[in-house]
Amino acid sequence: MKRVLLGLGILFVLAVGLGPWAYRTLFLSGDLLALPAFDYRTNDSWATLPAESPAPVWQGGWAVDVILIAPDTGLAPRSESELASHKMRAAAQAERMAESLAAVGPVYAPLFRKDSEQADLAAAFQQYIDNYNRGRAFVIATDHPLPAEAFASLRADDTLRARFGGFLRLAREIGSGDPFGAIDASAELKDYCPDQYAKLSDCQPVVLIGRQDGMMIVAQDAPIGGDGLTGLTSWLEANVAKTAEPLGSLEEVEIIEIRRPGDTDESRAAEDD
Repeated sequence: MKRVLLGLGILFVLAVGLGPWAYRTLFLSGDLLALPAFDYRTNDSWATLPAESPAPVWQGGWAVDVILIAPDTGLAPRSESELASHKMRAAAQAERMAESLAAVGPVYAPLFRKDSEQADLAAAFQQYIDNYNRGRAFVIATDHPLPAEAFASLRADDTLRARFGGFLRLAREIGSGDPFGAIDASAELKDYCPDQYAKLSDCQPVVLIGRQDGMMIVAQDAPIGGDGLTGLTSWLEANVAKTAEPLGSLEEVEIIEIRRPGDTDESRAAEDD
């Protein structure tokens, strides 16, 4: 009897230990689902967006947005049901991080395909600049090194880079070494950073995060981004010109010819004769 119980105990331990491995191997080993490119003009291509549009710089003055490359927003599902589950998880996680980052500003968190991260983040960033930013300052928060070309416009556009507040590296307090770089090793961080940061570390401050109720949140008491981010709007006010309000598209105007009394088409025709 003891041998039977011992054997059952061993089988139970093996089942518990090997169960997750067996599930991943047998049920999650299929091909990844081929996802179409996201259309970042639509709300469902974002894990979270501000509930209301923040005031543009020409109305409300300098303020800061957060572009969040959040934990769980990179998608690599193997089925439609898994895709729906991943999107729900990404939205819930982004909302929790948005609550933590609210002290900095409103949060924009794009979904992206893990196997097309560079193209998707570049498209999301361009959509943000073209339609959401409206001259405001912004930072980019990430939990991993970002593809260099996804934010290449920061290197090329001095005006855009002038109101960029830097990268926020979301890192867990594990070990004493410096965490990941905000941009992958194929590019120089200094090419993305605004001139007001004398040290590169000021351009990519670490923000400690931790887990609460199964979700990642900011887990530090110190101001997010340190002195550089705290004083960003004041520095911009003193050193950078605000974007002017766009004039918008000009409406078509009907041009009406003004004539003197008696000046008719008939009288003109008679004069020509």
